[in-house]
Amino acid sequence: MFVCYICIQILIEVVVVERTIGASSGLGAETARVLALRGVHVIMGVIEMIDAYNVKESILKQIPTAKVDVMKLDLSSMASVYHFAAEFNSTSLPLNILM
Repeated sequence: MFVCYICIQILIEVVVVERTIGASSGLGAETARVLALRGVHVIMGVIEMIDAYNVKESILKQIPTAKVDVMKLDLSSMASVYHFAAEFNSTSLPLNILM
């Protein structure tokens, strides 16, 4: 498992959980859920969009005020990485942690 901390602040606003830990299942899904429970805006970067939307819905059922977004990201494709980065930049959200 590889975790890269871009910027850590006292109040974490936005976290991108991507596919190295699998945001749409297992440890990645649980990480996204716990961070959302703590009030963090979580963006799940995933290959399997359907699975990720199911995780998002599950989180929102448990935490209706959670801020969870799903964005397509395939780390084996540079085109996908560039598209993800452009889409993320268009949100104008700060990136505090990349997992």
